[in-house]
Amino acid sequence: MRKITLFLVVILLSLPALNAQENPFLRVEMKRNILGQKIEVLDGPKSLRKEEVTMLLSTDPDALFLYEKARRKQNITTMLSALEVGLFIGSAYFIFAPQPQSSKISNLFWPISIGSIVASIASGAFRREAGNLTREAIDVYNFGNQAGAPVYFQENNRIDQTIFSFRIPIR
Repeated sequence: MRKITLFLVVILLSLPALNAQENPFLRVEMKRNILGQKIEVLDGPKSLRKEEVTMLLSTDPDALFLYEKARRKQNITTMLSALEVGLFIGSAYFIFAPQPQSSKISNLFWPISIGSIVASIASGAFRREAGNLTREAIDVYNFGNQAGAPVYFQENNRIDQTIFSFRIPIR
């Protein structure tokens, strides 16, 4: 009898683990590198490749659409970051490289420096958007699309209800 009870307890405790293997709970981790960021999708401790994530998200078209949009944004971020590094190296070259028979910096310094700043700002915007879209896609996959009407106030807790039971006369 004890063996049967122990067997049933083990089976009942292992059921959530079996369900978790069928429907993995994914999470997103962001890591910065020299060319922007690396967005990793983790299934427990295991880092998934992009093809595996695409295969998992293919069961939910909304999540797959958001993830593909995030990957496009991440590719743009990588290109802008590479452009930013190149422009930074170019502007540093024009600062430190000697100009023949001139004591001033090259005429290309300011356009390259401004381009570097613009690429840096645009890269940051795309980087944040890619991270947010990836998180949103994984949340849609994990929890479903729960987009309903937002609930701001409940009927018994409205902001325009009087706080006090008496009114203060204002002249």
